[in-house]
Amino acid sequence: MLAGAILPPAGDATPEEELIRWILLIAASLIAFGVGYYTTAPIGSRFSKYRVAPETILLAPRMGMIIGVSTILISVLLAPFSTDVFEGIICPCNWTEDFHNQYTTMSILVAYSPMKYIIWVGFNTVAFLAMITGFLGFHRWWNNPVFASPGKRIVLIIWLLLTFTLAFSISADLMFSRHFDRSLHILLGYFFFVSTALGALFGHPLIHWESSSRRENGLPVSENGVKWSFVAMLTCFLLSLWYLDMYELQIVSPMILESRTEGTLAISEHLLIIAQLTWLGSLSTVFLATLQSDEEE
Repeated sequence: MLAGAILPPAGDATPEEELIRWILLIAASLIAFGVGYYTTAPIGSRFSKYRVAPETILLAPRMGMIIGVSTILISVLLAPFSTDVFEGIICPCNWTEDFHNQYTTMSILVAYSPMKYIIWVGFNTVAFLAMITGFLGFHRWWNNPVFASPGKRIVLIIWLLLTFTLAFSISADLMFSRHFDRSLHILLGYFFFVSTALGALFGHPLIHWESSSRRENGLPVSENGVKWSFVAMLTCFLLSLWYLDMYELQIVSPMILESRTEGTLAISEHLLIIAQLTWLGSLSTVFLATLQSDEEE
């Protein structure tokens, strides 16, 4: 445990309690997967009647960014005013008194109201929009001649799997929260952070390859969207290395910080999530810039 930090109890659920939540999580994920598949169905497919208008569905990545960042900011701003009690422990998030020991992560805030309601609704919505984004990218790039080579298709498949892993692990982390089952929460958290770190790293090359091809053919390209994607990807990758070093390796961070505290770990986590969400938002800018020419084709 981090020195001086006051954290809520670490849960240890029974196998029966875990099974019930696994059933609920898998059922909800399958429903979300089906809805996502139908609403993004390509034109001409047998499910295209369920398809949402491109002008609307292509905003899904940007909405995921806005909702996710807003969820973090609102939860952080509300936490100092929380007096909710979880199993006898008052919310330890009044960091106006002590930032380093009381500024804390989403996985701890989700134990207390009103933040737990905001975080549950906000991040489950982000998970669904991330899944939608995976479908959008796959439909857009799989049949594109630019991605006909085996290498580029492998990158696309890896990115799709990482995006779906990100969507599932967000909901799983909330379902198996720290105060419910700490060990399972940490295990699922690794899936979340790996998919967060690598999602943008594998996703930006897809944008780069498509944009380069469109420039060569004289087709519209969102230069701002491509730059946005690159900067967000680079930031996300660097923050992932920083968070990994703070949480596990302890090689570089001790040279910069005197000690690792709950506050510094939490702010690093929040910045990493925001960087990934920012990259996600860049996709809407890239996709919408080519909408008219894609429809003409």
